Formats: sequence, C-alpha cells, structure tokens
Amino acid sequence: MKSLPKPMTVSEIASLVQGTALGQLDCVITGVSTLSDAGPQDAAFLENPKYGPLATSSGAGCLFLPPEAKDAPCVAKARIITSEPRGAFTVLIQLIDQAAKLKILPTLSTKASIHGNAVLGKGVVVGDFTVIDKNVVVGDSSTIMAQCYLGANVKIGRGCLIYPQVVIREDCVIGDNVIIHPGTIIGADGFGFLTDRKTGKHTKIPQLGNVVIESGVEIGANVTIDRASLGSTVVKSGTQIDNLVQIGHNVKVGRDCVIVSQTGIAGSAIIGNNVILAGQSGVAGHITLGDGATLAAQSGAMNDVPPKSTVFGSPARPRRDAFKLLALYGRLPELFEQVKELEKKISGAAAQ
Repeated sequence: MKSLPKPMTVSEIASLVQGTALGQLDCVITGVSTLSDAGPQDAAFLENPKYGPLATSSGAGCLFLPPEAKDAPCVAKARIITSEPRGAFTVLIQLIDQAAKLKILPTLSTKASIHGNAVLGKGVVVGDFTVIDKNVVVGDSSTIMAQCYLGANVKIGRGCLIYPQVVIREDCVIGDNVIIHPGTIIGADGFGFLTDRKTGKHTKIPQLGNVVIESGVEIGANVTIDRASLGSTVVKSGTQIDNLVQIGHNVKVGRDCVIVSQTGIAGSAIIGNNVILAGQSGVAGHITLGDGATLAAQSGAMNDVPPKSTVFGSPARPRRDAFKLLALYGRLPELFEQVKELEKKISGAAAQ
C-alpha cells in the first residue's frame, strides 16, 4: 500500500478523475493498493474481467470500475465508474510520485566530480560519486543520481531523472522529462568493423556519431543504445523502452513506440511511429517497420513490415499466414503417418 499525499474523499477523487461516484461518497481514502491487498481506506481498480472474483472479495474502500462492471458484486463502500479504470487509478499514483519527488532537495554532492566548465541549471540534483565531464549542460530541475557518468559535451534537458549507474557518453543529447533507469548505457560504440576476406581479421570502424533521445522518453534498466558511426542514433519523443533492450548504431525509432524487454534492433533499421516491438523480438538491420506496425513476441523481422500490420514468427510473416503454418506444424506427425501409409500402398501396388 502507498499513501496519498493527503486523505481524500471518494467524491473528491471522482471529481479529480472525472468519474461517476456511487456508494458512500464521504468515505475517506488514504492510499492505493492492489485488489488482493487493499484495506478499507485504500483505492484499487478492476480493468481485466479475469480478476472479477478478486473484486468480489477485495477489502478496498473504493474501487475504480468500468461501466460494464458497475453492478458487479463487491464489498467496497464506494465505486468510481470510469471508462479507463487503470488511467483513473494512475492519477492517484502520480500524486504519490510527485509528492515523493518534492522531498528530494536540490543538492550537489561534495562526493561528485563536476568539471568546472559544466553548466547546471536551477534545482539540479547530483548524487554521490557521479562524474560530470567538461562542457556538459544539465537543464533545470533534473536529477542525476549516484555513480552516473556524463561524458564531455553531453546535453541533458529539463526535468530529467537519471537513476544510479547510468552512463551517457560524450556528445549525446537527452531531451526534456526523460527517465533513464539504472545500468543503462547511452552512446556506447556501435558494432562496426571491417573483415579482411583473406585473413579473417577484424578492424574496428571508429564510431564518431552520437545518440539523440527526444523529450518524454522512458528507458528501462540495462538498456544499451549505441552511438552512430556518423550522424545520430535517434529515439523520438514519447517512446517507452523496457529493460534489457539493445538498439544498434544509426537506428531511427519513431514517436510513441513501445519496445518490450529483450528486444534487439540491428544497425540502421528504421522504426516508424507508434510501433510495438513485443518481448524478445528482433529487427534486422537496414529494414523499415511502418507506422503502427506490431512485431509479436519472439518474432524476427527480416524484411520491411508495412504500416499498421501485425507480423509473427521467425522470419516474421503476416499474422494470419503465420497462424496457418503453426496449425500445419501441429499436424505434421499425423501427416507423416499418412504419407508412410500411402508409400506402403504404392509399394504394394507396384509389387503386384
């Protein structure tokens, strides 16, 4: 359970989230919790009908419910009906998060190493053992937590939150309100080399570009985004990147994409706007995924994917075709036995 910055009545919460309140409107809510753990002064939400039984037994004082579940049996004293229960619940979580951030005082740790040429805006926080190199610019109200490294000429926008042990190498640019979780490395060298055809020896190609992360992007833990060989690797505004994602050199990722854990994108691929790359998916280099495309989990895109299409499998195919193939794969043992029977009959007929 997480506590709200201040207690609120159900009526006040309903007004805040623009929902319709039912039941005891003066019931006081002091925190938020899950359906299974909520107490009589907690708010919780039901969105997926799969968890309907939990709503029936939940001890929550207030439940956010979709319109189709407003008459569902539950013991909560009050309900707030909204078309997006998770979204309404998130409003309360955001209040808690904002209150927690206000407790972080703008301080520059004496244990940090900050180059004399670095420019830090108003209200910047720098944690212990962080290194900020020459000509770095950090915008107002950004927080750089402990043990981070910002290389020479890095630019960080306003209102960013950089968690511990993040490395942002030289010349990279981070927009406003970007969140980067622990262990992520922005601007490592791209995987570029030449191989001598005679000797098989590999020679490194210097990677002279940078990475540009636009505003409103969130990057999970242990993500690696490689710098371009020349020019920029780009992640455009609003894109959400899960943990353990690899983005290769010179990749262009569009606006408001969702890239789920363990996805890999090879160099120079172009990802359109609003693309979804599901878990453990892979994108080959130098191909384009159109706006609104979806690459299903554990799928590998080897060729261009048209806009607003869903592909599945490795190599990825249109979803319907891929499912037909899966159905046939399941019948292979049966078909194999049928073929053996036919071979026997043919052999017997030939012998006669």
